[in-house]
Amino acid sequence: MEMVCDPTTAEGLDALDAAVDRLQAAGVTPVDDADARALTIRLENVARRVQSLQIDLVSEIDRTGVHAADGHASAKVMVRHHANLSTREAARRAACAKALRSLPTVGAAFAEGAIGRCQVERIARAHANPRVRDAVEANEASFAAEAATDTYRVFDQKVREWVSLLDEDGTRDRDQAAHDKRDARLHQNFDGGWEITGRCGSLVGAELWSIFQAQLKAETLADWDKARAEHGDAATTTDLPRTDAQRRFDALEEIFRSAAAHHATSTGGSQVVTNVVIDQPTFEHIAARLADIDPTPVDDARATFPAAGRRCSTLDGHPVEPTAAVAQALIGHVRRVVVGSDSVVIDLGRKSRLFTGPAALAVKLSSTTCYWPGCHVPVTDCQSDHLTPWSTGRTGEGGGSTNPHNGGPACGRHNRLRTHGYTTWRDPTGTWHITRPDGTEIT
Repeated sequence: MEMVCDPTTAEGLDALDAAVDRLQAAGVTPVDDADARALTIRLENVARRVQSLQIDLVSEIDRTGVHAADGHASAKVMVRHHANLSTREAARRAACAKALRSLPTVGAAFAEGAIGRCQVERIARAHANPRVRDAVEANEASFAAEAATDTYRVFDQKVREWVSLLDEDGTRDRDQAAHDKRDARLHQNFDGGWEITGRCGSLVGAELWSIFQAQLKAETLADWDKARAEHGDAATTTDLPRTDAQRRFDALEEIFRSAAAHHATSTGGSQVVTNVVIDQPTFEHIAARLADIDPTPVDDARATFPAAGRRCSTLDGHPVEPTAAVAQALIGHVRRVVVGSDSVVIDLGRKSRLFTGPAALAVKLSSTTCYWPGCHVPVTDCQSDHLTPWSTGRTGEGGGSTNPHNGGPACGRHNRLRTHGYTTWRDPTGTWHITRPDGTEIT
């Protein structure tokens, strides 16, 4: 099949082909960790710029209508066919192309490699919501800036919470629909095995997830105890008697059996608590609506992205629909953690070495994951770590107090790593900084 392109485009593609050939011949094996970081960033930048051209191509095919010549129903169908894409991938490209036609700043950031395909797709999903589309377009510069500086996990959470705040009725309706359609089934297959399926609203799902994670942690610890009893401290994950999948099911089975036997009541075991964090203005706004009082709007700034100080989620960042959270809080089914505008600080001072109770909770409210760059361990699985060590060293260093200003959520691995020359601090904007032993910063 003869390939015909615009001469200038063909020349550019030939140069790109040649450059890729040279890169493949040279290889991408890093010589050290610094080289690995540099290669990852640079190669990702090049890939993003190429991906932006793929989106541009879909947009141009749609604009010119050349897809109709071969009887294709749309640019998406034509690209799906000739690029041999899945229907989902073709739909993603088409959705991005549609959104970027109205978001030139986001498109320019994508073309420069400042933001990636995943960020563009997330913005496109928000833009596809007709109730917030105008606000997305009005805030596109902020979307581009946040997407370029935040980790994807944080950016995704900001977009989700902002859309939830702005599209209050739509978010509540979708959550109510999910609650109304709640379902759980046990299916027996022809081979005699069983499958479990279900769906529910955001708040109940967050509670179930907390209970499930607590039981899964117990199953994992039990496997490690058994492995170390047989193999000593040299035990590794390959020595664990069960796979991750098996532990997940066994955790669910134990929850079922414990419920049937009223295990928690009979043993007096510790209660699994789902903490829902909601900002004070949103709480008061929703409470007024539930009381049939015409509420004062949360504020006009909610249409500005990102919505500073707005949050309604579990500690780990799982979103909860605000109406469901407030309704349950009012009848006491959920322990409420309300972050007010006065930012109350719990300070235990130097008398306590360990973060416990409210102080430990206050530390974990600062993030939804471990503060270490690239670590996604949920905050509920993290330890409350002293930024300035509590103990005083021989040269007088340390002596940090046990209060939230001097604390941060760190997983066990990164908490221990700080004893090997790494330092952690938080600037006035709340941004975390990690410094290596050589004084350079991990970005």
